[in-house]
Amino acid sequence: MTKKESSNREIIAEQEAALLEALEKIEKCRTSHSKKLKIGDLDLIVFPEEIRQLSWLTNLSVESSGISSLPDWIGELVNLRVLDLHWNRKISKLPSSLLNLKYLRKLNLGYTGIKKIPSFIRKMFSLEILDIRIDGIKDIPQSIQDLPRLKRLVLSDCDQPSAVARQRELDVKECFRRIERYKKRRYKKLDLSSLHLRELPDELSELCWITELNLSGNDLEKLPEWIGSLEDLSVLNLEENKLTSLPESIGDLKNLRKINLGCNRLQTLPETFGNLISLEIFELDEISEHHLINKTSEQGTWFTHLPESFGNLSSLEYFHMWNSLLTGLPESFGNLTSLKTLSLQRDIHTDFYFPPTMKNLKSLRDIMINVSDGVVPDFIGELKDLTSLDISHNQLRTLPDFMENLTKLRNLNLHSTWIKELPEWIANLKDLEDLDISFNDIASNPEEIIKKLPKLNYFSDGYNTYNSTER
Repeated sequence: MTKKESSNREIIAEQEAALLEALEKIEKCRTSHSKKLKIGDLDLIVFPEEIRQLSWLTNLSVESSGISSLPDWIGELVNLRVLDLHWNRKISKLPSSLLNLKYLRKLNLGYTGIKKIPSFIRKMFSLEILDIRIDGIKDIPQSIQDLPRLKRLVLSDCDQPSAVARQRELDVKECFRRIERYKKRRYKKLDLSSLHLRELPDELSELCWITELNLSGNDLEKLPEWIGSLEDLSVLNLEENKLTSLPESIGDLKNLRKINLGCNRLQTLPETFGNLISLEIFELDEISEHHLINKTSEQGTWFTHLPESFGNLSSLEYFHMWNSLLTGLPESFGNLTSLKTLSLQRDIHTDFYFPPTMKNLKSLRDIMINVSDGVVPDFIGELKDLTSLDISHNQLRTLPDFMENLTKLRNLNLHSTWIKELPEWIANLKDLEDLDISFNDIASNPEEIIKKLPKLNYFSDGYNTYNSTER
């Protein structure tokens, strides 16, 4: 059998398995008479005919499949309120039978292959949410923008001013609707994400009882000082905005346990950030390696340093920062004695990045770092209770002997580290359960070392130069 034939057989087998899984979900929906069906993330070729029998469905999600077209009978599912087709790149047109879905409130066409918005959508008068984040869509008819019940219009990058203005108008109205609803029902978790908000309405400050606030995916350039008055707030998500700074009042959020500041334009944090005595989780991811190379991109400046007061966060357990331009951790970082997880990625130079105080972080259990100088930081050898170490994608070549002291390690990831051989002392890590040495150029067979690890459950050695045998 040729490689091409073998590959084709694998593809067919995967498609058959996907169809079988979809049919099992459809049958389960049929027997339980469930009103919701989700068969997404399956490599389907055609829209399963069996769905046609489920006339009572109100929610149908068929996202991320290989389907190239919708059947005309889709219009027979007259009770549908939600139809989600996003990430179906092969779907290039919609059947006009969708007009029969008189009760359809939400239609998600995001990231499909549709090149032009069908004109019949202007007659779908029940639509409240229309997602048309589609590459290359330029013309969005005014009649669609003005659908009588439309509450959300979700666009991708669009150069049609009227459509952008309409999207913002609807998003602002939706923001106020949600705030009013929370005022009446005193819900504690408020989601204002992806509403293209440029500023926060003052009415939000009245919801002093909320504990979780999601503001991700907006266009916020600054936060109002009153943000610090939301004193019950425990979770704050500010990811994917345009923030250049945080107000001093951020430090007044004494009950804040988790904050996500990723993908903004922050260079640092205010000194008052160290007043967040309850903070347990800190996350800050920048956007991509591409933007890091081109720092003049429209994303603006990048995070470069932490304030010395960061070391006052005595409750911090999880620190995650990827793709920033952070030049080093402050001396006070060693005061974070509750820290359990440290995740850092972005070409770290160990000589000046880690302060000597890092050896004080005895509570660390999980480390993931990316170093560019091929050196495992010395402080790691002091962490005798470390259970997980991920130093993959580092040009290490050799492993330092002090790693032999990490006798409680259960997970060790050495994927793509350029190491040439496994040191003999690996066999002393008797608690090791997972070991990944894949994508290296290891010249010798480590089988004898592997046999001495009694708890090893997972061992990955793909793309090495030796042939491993089963244990």
